[in-house]
Amino acid sequence: YIELRLIADAGFIGLPNAGKTSLLNALTNASGKVGAYAFTTLDPNLGAFYGFVLADIPGLIAGASDGKGLGIKFLRHIARTKLLVHCVSLESEDPMLDYKTVRAEIESFEGGILTQKQQLIVLTKSDTRDSKHSTKLRTQFKKIGPTAVVSVLDDTQVKNLADELVSLPRSA
Repeated sequence: YIELRLIADAGFIGLPNAGKTSLLNALTNASGKVGAYAFTTLDPNLGAFYGFVLADIPGLIAGASDGKGLGIKFLRHIARTKLLVHCVSLESEDPMLDYKTVRAEIESFEGGILTQKQQLIVLTKSDTRDSKHSTKLRTQFKKIGPTAVVSVLDDTQVKNLADELVSLPRSA
C-alpha cells in the first residue's frame, strides 16, 4: 500500500494536553480545537509560520511506538519533519518524566530515525508556575538541548519563541 507522510518543517510533539495546539494557534493563524481533556487533537493541525509549515501532532503516550492508541499513526506524521518541537507542560508534577516518556517513544520508532532530528524543548504553560520554578526547570532541560519557556497568554514569550524558531537552522 502507499503511505503519504505529512511534510512539515516542524512538528510539535508531547503528551496529551501539553499545549501543542494552543502554541500552534498562537504562532500561526491556525484555529485548532483546544480542550481541557486528553486527545482533543485527533489529526494533525497545520499552520503557516514565516514561510515554514508547523504541524501540531496529536498527543503521544507511553507505548505509542508499539501501536498503543494511535501512536504509530502520529509518529509517522513527524517522520518527514526537519525539527521536533518537544512541548512539555509546566502544569505537570514531573515535566522531566513527561519528556522522557515521549522521548522513549521517539527512540523506539522505526529504529530511532526520529532521534536524528533537530529538537527544541518548549516548556509550555509557564503562567501556571512561578518564574523561579520555570527558570529551574529550564536550566535542567538546557542540559539536554535548546530550551524555551512560553505561555500563550504572554505575547512577549510567544514573540521570543517565534524569533527562536525562525533563527534555528533547518537541516533535512
